[in-house]
Amino acid sequence: MYYLCQMYEYNDKELGKIIVKPNIRAKRIIARRKGEYIQLTVPFGLTPKKLSSVLDVMRHRLMNMCPAKDQLITEDSVLETFPFTVRLSRTCLVESVKMRLNDSGLIVFIPKDFDLENSASQHIVKEMIRQALRHEAKRILPEKTRKFAQVLHLQVNDIKINKSVSRWGSCSRRKTINFSYYTMLLSEKQIDYVILHELAHTVELNHSEKFWNLLNRFCGEDAKTISRSLRKYPSKAYQLLRP
Repeated sequence: MYYLCQMYEYNDKELGKIIVKPNIRAKRIIARRKGEYIQLTVPFGLTPKKLSSVLDVMRHRLMNMCPAKDQLITEDSVLETFPFTVRLSRTCLVESVKMRLNDSGLIVFIPKDFDLENSASQHIVKEMIRQALRHEAKRILPEKTRKFAQVLHLQVNDIKINKSVSRWGSCSRRKTINFSYYTMLLSEKQIDYVILHELAHTVELNHSEKFWNLLNRFCGEDAKTISRSLRKYPSKAYQLLRP
């Protein structure tokens, strides 16, 4: 049938619009929030009838991916990220959205007539905060990585910052490490774990038992426990700012 190998749309009463993308390489179902809908990457052969049963099993996790109606950044919002605390300030001194980042945190200034309930306005404010996250990621992550590498006697050739939402970090055979700036939405312990995870890949470019044993030694505790915490990170800033 057509839908066995082609992308198709499925609508669920609770979850709303779901885009199903069969992938010949997929061995399991991967769910991602894509704006107003959920995208499921699935193995070939998953029919709408089978999908209904799968959704019942995944429903709790998928419901947590759905944006709540009250999940808006407002003037009362206080968003905690690793490098700064975000607050909004409505003022007649600006005609467009501006921001100020200093040791006291990030303040996003919005005009008096700025409608925060408008989706376009939310996008503007969130993009402003993301710019600040990228700025801080470029300042913090390379320095942290080089310090860890020096202590562990590891070689890193380059460190780059990107906007990936599918992975926190990656490491190439050339020992180039990439970090998503969304890593700044994690706790410091989790950030350090992501850095150590990628540094371990400069030695073991896989997820073998040798890799995990090495990472356990780097972390000084069970690395898989920290890894699991990344999959269900609950902070409000994370929920609001990571697409």
